[in-house]
Amino acid sequence: MNKNLLVTLQIILLFLFWYLLSGKNVILLLVVGALCSLFIVLYLYKITMIDDESLPIRILPKAIYYWLWLYKEMIFSSVYISKIILSPRMGISPQYFKIKSKQKSTMGFNIYANSITLTPGTISVIINNSNKEIDVHSISKDTKASLLKSEMDHRIKKLMGDNDI
Repeated sequence: MNKNLLVTLQIILLFLFWYLLSGKNVILLLVVGALCSLFIVLYLYKITMIDDESLPIRILPKAIYYWLWLYKEMIFSSVYISKIILSPRMGISPQYFKIKSKQKSTMGFNIYANSITLTPGTISVIINNSNKEIDVHSISKDTKASLLKSEMDHRIKKLMGDNDI
């Protein structure tokens, strides 16, 4: 994507985010918000932090489907964890293991690690980007088994546009 277009889009999106959070229509605050958005993005441009990963527009349509799937998984995991907590025996069997990711991009790998943490019952403890390994703690053998099936990893590879799944 063109750098100037990327910078302009980031300024606009940052300002819109600021406006949504502030909710104020005072001219002074609008000008301050616009200037802050401009200076932040120009600073990011100066330190070369603006690239295709900083505003991944190309994955947005696929991201909506991924977020819906992740939300469904979060709900199912929450129900599963609630059953464990409410059970008289509490079938907790903590597991600590390494999982290898097949992600090629840093952004895909970070989305994977964060998705693991967002799913109740699992947490990414240590991530090693150079080896594409994540140390994971899970609350039970079932949550470990569901992660080892690699469905989440495959979905993120599709999200990132990696065709050699």
